Amino acid sequence: MDKKQIIMLMFSLVVVSSLVYLYFSFNNLIDDYNDLVDDNRDLDEKYLSKIYEVQNLKVLIKDYRENISELINERDNQKSQIGMLTTEIKQKEREYDVLYEEYYKFKNFTWTGCSDSRTVIKFCKGCDWDLSCDTSSMSPTFTCENSLYFCSAKKSEINIGDIIAFLSPEYKNDNYETFYTIHRVIEITDKGYITKGDNNLEMDSFEVPFKNIVGKLWRIDG
Repeated sequence: MDKKQIIMLMFSLVVVSSLVYLYFSFNNLIDDYNDLVDDNRDLDEKYLSKIYEVQNLKVLIKDYRENISELINERDNQKSQIGMLTTEIKQKEREYDVLYEEYYKFKNFTWTGCSDSRTVIKFCKGCDWDLSCDTSSMSPTFTCENSLYFCSAKKSEINIGDIIAFLSPEYKNDNYETFYTIHRVIEITDKGYITKGDNNLEMDSFEVPFKNIVGKLWRIDG
């Protein structure tokens, strides 16, 4: 083999080696490219996933803000209702304080009696004149278990705080002359007497003329 042939052989080997190297290098580049494509695809998926998460968070934040707004409105409404209820409770407390003072004052009045101290009418269980007791309007001052004694009072002897038995002006029927009401005098006017049961919240809706008064309570037994 001459020198020229040897040179050609060596050149061929170099070319073949270079081609082999290039081939494997190209394959490696292809593999790297495919890996980059896969990585990019993963990144795209992660990016889209994060976008969905952000959108969901935006929706949640919006709902949260709306809920907060509703809760604030509900809280303000409740505060307003509490304020109204507090005002109403205070008003009721004042009303009950007035009623209690009125009740206490009337319950502890002085038993002045009448100038004619004889009992003109008596209400008790088993008496000839038996009180038809079907309400608790004067509880706890007296109940149907007590015996009540009334004297014949002059007009000047009936004062605020006295308990009187009277024929009620609101009843005008066959039993009018035997239907008695026993309530306390809370006010005296030119026309008569305004009365109220101790256990009633409201006063009677009529004024009792003196002629309707049967007697004034001066004694309670039982």
